Amino acid sequence: MKKSLLAIGLFVSAVCAAGCVVVVNEETREPRERTRLPADQSIAEIDAVSKLAFESDRKQGYKRIAQRQGLSAKAQVHLVETALGKLAFDSGKEEVLLTLIENPGFCHAAEQAILEDLNRLAFESSKKKILEAISRRKA
Repeated sequence: MKKSLLAIGLFVSAVCAAGCVVVVNEETREPRERTRLPADQSIAEIDAVSKLAFESDRKQGYKRIAQRQGLSAKAQVHLVETALGKLAFDSGKEEVLLTLIENPGFCHAAEQAILEDLNRLAFESSKKKILEAISRRKA
């Protein structure tokens, strides 16, 4: 009796300890989607900056990108939308937008994006500064 209980106990222990074995046939498995980077690396960089934990770090990252020469129109629009969406304080939004407006490569599409989303700035003084910067640029 003791030998049979011992044998059953060993058998149960072996089954529990062995775990499961899974066999996957690579030919039949569906390929995983690869994460695609945007064609414009600046857009990928803007998205990476957006993931930073601290607002001040995000603001500085956006400002560095806004100063960049040769920033594409698509990247400028993405920067405007992202900065207005990811920054909580008007002062940070204002700094990034003013930096972009002062960039020699500032484009009409970015201007349009700013004007369309100007209501995302809470303070009238911030809105006024942005509008004045755009006006100065055109003069």
